[in-house]
Amino acid sequence: MTLTRSKFLRTSALTAMGLLLASTTLQSSAADWPDRPIKLVVPFPAGGPTDSAARVYAEALSKRLGQPIVVDNKPGASGAVAAGQFMNTPADGYTFMMMVTPTILAPHFFKTATFNPATSFAPITKIYDLPNVIAVNKNSLPDLTDLKSLFAKSKASAQPLMYTSSGAGSSGHLSMELMKSKGFSNMQHVAYKGSAPAMNDTLGGVVPVIYADMVTALPQIKGGRLKAVAVGTPKRVKVLPEVSTMAEQGFGGYEASSWGGLVAPKNTPQNIIDRVSEESRQILASDEINQRFEQIGILPAYLTPGKTQELLLSDFTGWGKVVKDNQLTAE
Repeated sequence: MTLTRSKFLRTSALTAMGLLLASTTLQSSAADWPDRPIKLVVPFPAGGPTDSAARVYAEALSKRLGQPIVVDNKPGASGAVAAGQFMNTPADGYTFMMMVTPTILAPHFFKTATFNPATSFAPITKIYDLPNVIAVNKNSLPDLTDLKSLFAKSKASAQPLMYTSSGAGSSGHLSMELMKSKGFSNMQHVAYKGSAPAMNDTLGGVVPVIYADMVTALPQIKGGRLKAVAVGTPKRVKVLPEVSTMAEQGFGGYEASSWGGLVAPKNTPQNIIDRVSEESRQILASDEINQRFEQIGILPAYLTPGKTQELLLSDFTGWGKVVKDNQLTAE
């Protein structure tokens, strides 16, 4: 069927009007944002470090935005399951996701992970730094006091000494595997879907060693069920001042700590990104949040959207090279 000139012009005008109305509606919606509850996707189970930090942060952000923020836990494949679903979320400012180190590295471990953490989302802010600690079950390995004795034990064992972390691609996993590749130890990683189940099996003696985040490990260390042998930070941490660093024990250059931040779906309106970023800056500068974060073992660490983007890219490419060079897998 051939369009006449008048029909063509009328159709074009209607199309243009539709696009204008859609654009105007989107701008109006962004200007009125937020006018209903917001969802915060956490790609790990409830009770772990990402969940704990997210709930403290969400409570503070909710107060500043004047809307409820509902935490939605979607664990699986180091966050790849949640991130893959999140890619298709409407970019309207009503769904955000926590982006953490294991999820950044998930595409290097899981073939089903089709996202690129540095380009598939809209970074908003870094929220926290998460120190890590290497600890052992005191009943399983009662005589270990430091990294050298741990590694010597692993090399003297007939079978590789098992250890765990928060999951495949966690900074603890990569750090231990890097040291293993240099001949320091003979240890085998056991992957769990998050810090909480990994800690449960460490406490139960199923796995004797854990390279854990401070949120998960601190209560067990303070309670006497785990023995801390090293912190994975360049300097000693305030909550465990008596535990020496890896560098102090002769393993400088293999430190590992994690971080967590907030991302939005790609093409989320810039005014929403900027608003949440600024609200986050003020939240993370408050004494109250500093104290609440410190109590659970994390450190506030704000970054602008641009700096968060740079960090995502740096970690994805830098640690990705470690994964490739050492042929690491999720098993």
